Amino acid sequence: MSVSVAPVGSSADLAEFIDLPFRLYRRDPHWVPPLRRDVRWTLDPAKNPFWHHAECGLFLARRATCPMSLPSATIVAPRPVPPATRPPRGAGSVVGRIAAIVDREHNRVHGDRTAFFGFFECENDPEAARALFGAAESAAREMLPGCDRLRGPLNPSMNDEVGALVYDESDPGPPFVMMPHTAPHTLELFAACGFMKERDLLAIIADGDQRSFARLAPLAERARRREKGLVVRPIRMDRYAEEVALLETIYNGAWERNWGFVPMTSEEVQAMARRLKPIIHPPYVLFAEVDGRPAGFHLALPDINQVLAKMNGSLFPFGWLTFLMGRRKIDRCRTIALGVLPEYRRRGIDAVLCYEALKAAIARRHAPIEMSWILEDNWDILRPLQVFGGQIYRRYRIVARPVPSDGA
Repeated sequence: MSVSVAPVGSSADLAEFIDLPFRLYRRDPHWVPPLRRDVRWTLDPAKNPFWHHAECGLFLARRATCPMSLPSATIVAPRPVPPATRPPRGAGSVVGRIAAIVDREHNRVHGDRTAFFGFFECENDPEAARALFGAAESAAREMLPGCDRLRGPLNPSMNDEVGALVYDESDPGPPFVMMPHTAPHTLELFAACGFMKERDLLAIIADGDQRSFARLAPLAERARRREKGLVVRPIRMDRYAEEVALLETIYNGAWERNWGFVPMTSEEVQAMARRLKPIIHPPYVLFAEVDGRPAGFHLALPDINQVLAKMNGSLFPFGWLTFLMGRRKIDRCRTIALGVLPEYRRRGIDAVLCYEALKAAIARRHAPIEMSWILEDNWDILRPLQVFGGQIYRRYRIVARPVPSDGA
């Protein structure tokens, strides 16, 4: 049977794009269905401010039901096509999807000519995967003339779900909130399509028990004695807009030199803040100030994946009730961001932030605690986290391959 790849050009195509993982992972106990409306929001250039400085093409791979119906690995041009030229319904079942992404701000900041791929899902079908990446590469060259590299997976940026899960012999378990879950064959498909590892992103797990607390306490106490003007406080929800603006300043300053980092625009930060506000637990969102000046922050969230796993991707008709009832039973959390501005680093401020957050997690009986993601070579963060009992337990891989200039 043959494979064809065509761009998403209708609402029906988009529905198939969004629904594909629900079918591919229907028997995977560790996959957590995202809310379909959230995926639509992420992909919508009219709503998600990321697309103000980026563009993308979405593609679906279909395997034909009749061997003679379509030539093998046909790739349709990445431009939207008229309905009459799209594969008719019934011409084949969807076996894969991909997004080709060009982030103009990334290339400006890093001096690159890199395109990205994201939202990749595919049956264990190397032919379909090659066709999807061929379509993504063609679209990337069209959006970014001179494009020389394809990197991913990013859904759709480094500030969202990133990487493919690296499997080992252990049971991976379900992911924590805003972390990806990919099929065991995903990295094999990447390798078959010529991709090589660029970076691993690490997740650290900590028991969140009194032993961890005891290890961290003296480190935090020493830091407080050294920094007489240090104050660590929770977010003030009654001044949310001001706090979000402060978080933007610290976040963009603290991550400025990280590999692959692109500063978030004010629109992006505000959009993320609006989406996270309903699930924020204030003692998990902490600001560090030294003599009244911002120095760092800590952002953790209760793991709402424990509730989303029971909602099948929808708030209706009863998903909202499942969410309201289930959120009370959440018993773990994820630290999404821990950042200290360069001028305040190596003073133990990160230890104080972790200490206060851990104290709040123990009080709420949220354990274990995942801290993710962390670049595999970021020892300024990895060493302190391991001091109080954190262990590396998951890896997520970013891969890349060169894009030939002639399209060969």
